[in-house]
Amino acid sequence: MKQAHVLSDTEKRSFFRIDDVAIIKHRQISEEHVTSEAYRHEQARVNKLTLKARFESMSREMQPLLKVIDRSHSKIASYLEALDRKLNLLSEYVIECEMEDMNIEPQHINIGAGGISFTSPCPVMVGAMLELRMVLLPESTGIFTYARVVTCSKLDKKTDDCHQYRIALEFVNMEDDVRDLITRHVLFKEQSLLQQKKASASSKE
Repeated sequence: MKQAHVLSDTEKRSFFRIDDVAIIKHRQISEEHVTSEAYRHEQARVNKLTLKARFESMSREMQPLLKVIDRSHSKIASYLEALDRKLNLLSEYVIECEMEDMNIEPQHINIGAGGISFTSPCPVMVGAMLELRMVLLPESTGIFTYARVVTCSKLDKKTDDCHQYRIALEFVNMEDDVRDLITRHVLFKEQSLLQQKKASASSKE
């Protein structure tokens, strides 16, 4: 008798997806491009998009140490928290500038830790590699990653902005901290939806 495969927590997160709205920009690239000198030169600008997320990740890592400092040096801890808030303000300004440069309206997506799907005005070949730049809302969390096209199908009806194709992508070589950002975002949105449903049910009673 074949033994059933028990899903790990990572696999469970990959299957769990939500319908959402985000700013997303993509372009097709070659796999060789990722390792090229031109690509490495681009990274300085790309890092602006992910600056806010990196700062938030570092702040979470620093929290246990900050609590230790606060027990014996409360004024130093308060000063460090103020510095953290200043950095957060700076990162929020940077991400707002990047969003203006992208000049794209938010669109409907379906996203999880394992992949994403969205509509596009143009078809993309199955198996193609895409570079993705996303801003998850409402947190304005910048995401930069790669994904491979799994399916591309023509829609029966045109969506907003004449998008005619539904593209499904699988994230490729995604860094763990980036995957964790998406996982936290998905869980946050799911919890918010559950709270809204509970509030709506309570108001009808």
